[in-house]
Amino acid sequence: MPDQAPRGGRSRTTGPDFRGAVIPALALGRGSAAAVLTAALAVSPVGAQPANTMVEAVRANGPVLLDGRLDDPAWQGAPVFSAFIQQVPAPGAPATERTEVQVVYDDDALYVAVRAFQSSGVPIVANELRRDAGRMHERNDTFSIALDTFFDRRNGYIFYFNPLGAVADWACWDEGRVWSQDWDTVWDVRTSREAWGWSAEVRLPFRSLRFPRRGPQRWGINFRRIVLAKNEWSYATVIPPEWASQGIGKFSSHAELRGLTIARRTLNAEVSPYLLGGAVHTQCGSDGCAAQARRDVGLDAKYAVASNLTLDLTYNTDFSQVEADEQQINFTRFNLFFPEKRQFFLEGKGIFDFGVGQNTSELGDYRLLPFFSRRVGLEDGRLVPIVGGARLTGKARRYSVGALAIRTGEDGPTPASGFSVLRIRRDVLNRSSIGFIATDRRGGGTRNESFGLDAHIAFSSRARIETFAAKAWSPGREDAWAGRFRAVNDGDRYAAELDYVRIGRNFDPQAGFVRRRDIDRWFVRLQKSPRPKRGPVRKAYGAVSLDYVRDGAGHLDSRDAQALLKLEFHSADVVQFTVTRRHDAPDVDFQVARRLRVPAGSYSVNEYLASWDMAKDRRTAGRVQVRAGGYYGGERREVTVSVILKGDQHFYADVNYQRNDLTLPGGETVAQLAGLRLNYSATTQLFASAWLQWNNSTGDFDTNVRMNWIYRPGSNLYVVYTRTSQTLDAPRGLRSRSLIVKFTRLIQF
Repeated sequence: MPDQAPRGGRSRTTGPDFRGAVIPALALGRGSAAAVLTAALAVSPVGAQPANTMVEAVRANGPVLLDGRLDDPAWQGAPVFSAFIQQVPAPGAPATERTEVQVVYDDDALYVAVRAFQSSGVPIVANELRRDAGRMHERNDTFSIALDTFFDRRNGYIFYFNPLGAVADWACWDEGRVWSQDWDTVWDVRTSREAWGWSAEVRLPFRSLRFPRRGPQRWGINFRRIVLAKNEWSYATVIPPEWASQGIGKFSSHAELRGLTIARRTLNAEVSPYLLGGAVHTQCGSDGCAAQARRDVGLDAKYAVASNLTLDLTYNTDFSQVEADEQQINFTRFNLFFPEKRQFFLEGKGIFDFGVGQNTSELGDYRLLPFFSRRVGLEDGRLVPIVGGARLTGKARRYSVGALAIRTGEDGPTPASGFSVLRIRRDVLNRSSIGFIATDRRGGGTRNESFGLDAHIAFSSRARIETFAAKAWSPGREDAWAGRFRAVNDGDRYAAELDYVRIGRNFDPQAGFVRRRDIDRWFVRLQKSPRPKRGPVRKAYGAVSLDYVRDGAGHLDSRDAQALLKLEFHSADVVQFTVTRRHDAPDVDFQVARRLRVPAGSYSVNEYLASWDMAKDRRTAGRVQVRAGGYYGGERREVTVSVILKGDQHFYADVNYQRNDLTLPGGETVAQLAGLRLNYSATTQLFASAWLQWNNSTGDFDTNVRMNWIYRPGSNLYVVYTRTSQTLDAPRGLRSRSLIVKFTRLIQF
């Protein structure tokens, strides 16, 4: 499809880029059928890639007063881009709501002006004021700006905001394969509601970005506008519908930003000290709690040692402001996985990701991480002090580099430990990479090391092969290897996947995470996803899959055969049904819900699941899920309800409740989990939340109340109250409580 010329601007088209089909000849050592299926999965159809659009930046004619009104002289005469193209619901068609974008710059920053026209009768959906609100683009109209500042067609930054001026930013690596919402930088936006729609002015300081050098720049750029009332997503370039919300990270399809010249570079150094004070009550019992005053200071620093290589330093690291973990009930025989939430470890974490899509939910029981940052500073659920550390992350030409060294202090029975990680990945071909990782943990007279090699080979934007091999060294242990091979083609109409995993009995990277060991697993999935031309359904998904796991001795450990039907409606509602025939053979007894014991044995059951995800732009939205079927010789009935109640842009409540009725030969129980999250945002810089959780299986009732004031960009004041108890009665069931006030200040050079 040829580019459309923007009003007042210029566009350029080039000839189509034809890419031939590639069929690799691979031998898996498990028979020729597996090799043929793997080759079929990796085939990329011959086709033409759309030509890249040009977006022009010009030097501002005067200062930009950031108020969202677009009446500054700086915008007069600047080229206008308006050729937005739908990703959904009509892929490739022009956007139905007009959007105009202008880009100017001065010595210090890049500025973007947005005019988002909205037809009469089409409501503007905006109800969020918090910074970095999770998945804001699903609940609000938003506009996004993506920048590939090194023009490598792989990595970049995403900035997005809603009509109220609430903002979020992401870092993205490997063209959408790895995302980090917890990457934060300093930037600003102001918005204004108008009779014809809404407008915005964005300021992106050059010191907040990384780019090759001063002088003329060649960047990739893309824009995305979401109009929730129409469930319409449109971009500045053609983005295939199968990319869904990750399309903003498809850097190979970005437009090219021309005309930008940066006159100077700053030192690109930041220092962020903190002061902390408060009171902590611990060792609570029938006689009350022991009170202890807490006073602390610490420091985080950041320095750009090269144009795209950043050194982070931390001293006396503190995470008091981090939200509490979400409680879970364990219905499996394996350990639970809790995600990392601490900012120092989250920023740049994508570089340390290893192997096969470690941030994807489908890994489930087979998640394998040679390095998992929650092993640092947390031991058996207890906080361990972090003395300090250093991290080097970034890119040097075609190499992505990550190095981490951090030291934890002694805490009771836990000895002081040192953690070291080295990760290097090299870009090959157009979208592929190869790399390795090495980890080392030592302390208390023990030492554990691991080493791994991985490769990601992309044959097209959605067809790829991912593979790795890793070994963990522990004294006197054999069979400490693990490996994985995954071939997947996630097309819009058809999808297929083949996955093989082998994890040795003694594979134990003590700086990482492994949920299952001593297994040999095969997984196959076939999916068809038509888009009906008429009716309320936008897209239908039909899939079948087989998950087959043997233990190290070759005996069947578990097997899941599943059929899935999912319907995605034009209204943005999603309905899903699954039927699973499950076989599981635990070789030892284990407990579930902390009350019932499942005896070792062999179990075959049927499980049925139905869910309804309501469109998130409504004032009342959420999810309802019902599960029923056999469960280890008994039955399990589950009802899960998650409801978001929106008052206005200042307040919303998130209510979650799960009830499980379990019946086993050894008894029965009701496992319940309830959560209430209250959020209030006074402005886009001042917000508070309360997070209350109750788990009847453990008797835990936890409270986490947080207030955050961003009194200047990058600088924060936090007030955090935390309470944990075994019952709802206080102080008899009280375990601990604390009140912390933390002040941070960002200083940039």
